[in-house]
Amino acid sequence: MTVQPFARILVPIDFQPATDEQIAAGHAVLVQQQYIDYASASLRSIALAAGLAKLSGARIVLLHVTPPLAYSSMYTGSLTVGLSQQVMAEVHKAAHDTSIAALQVVADRYCAGIEVELVARPGVALSVILGEAELREVDLIVLAASGRSRVARFFVGSTADRIIREASCPVLVVPAQVSTPA
Repeated sequence: MTVQPFARILVPIDFQPATDEQIAAGHAVLVQQQYIDYASASLRSIALAAGLAKLSGARIVLLHVTPPLAYSSMYTGSLTVGLSQQVMAEVHKAAHDTSIAALQVVADRYCAGIEVELVARPGVALSVILGEAELREVDLIVLAASGRSRVARFFVGSTADRIIREASCPVLVVPAQVSTPA
C-alpha cells in the first residue's frame, strides 16, 4: 500500500465574540470592529495542520460554521414580527463577512507560505463540516475537540465523535486542553 501525501486539509475553526474579561486580559483579537476569541484548541489545530501542509505541500481549507437563522419570525409575547428574506440574507452576509475576516487573521498568523482557502457557511456544524469535506474532497480533517464533559456529550452528542464515525477521510482530533506533565 502506497501512502499519498495530503493534498487538502480541512480545519474547522471555532470562535465567538470575546467577553470583557478576555479583552482586558489581551486574549481577544479585533476583527471588523468586534473582538473575537478563538478557541485555543482551534488555534492548535491550525498550527498542526499548517505543519502537515508544509510537509506534504497541501492546501488548507479553514472553515467556520455560523449559526443558522432558520426561523422567519421572532416571537415576543403574543406579538409576532416577521423577518423578511432580505433581512435574513443581510444577517447571513454580515456573519459570513465577519467570519471570513476572522479566518484571514488566523491564516495570516499560522499559514504563511501555504495555500489557504477560507470558507464560512451557516448551518449545523456536523452537517457543514462533513458536507465541505466531501465537496472539497479533503484528505484529512484536523478537528479541535470541544472540551465538553462526558455527561454533556452523553446528552447532546459530540460533533467530533460523529465526524470521526461519518467522515470519508481520516480525522485528527486535537484535545480541547493540553495537559502539562507532572
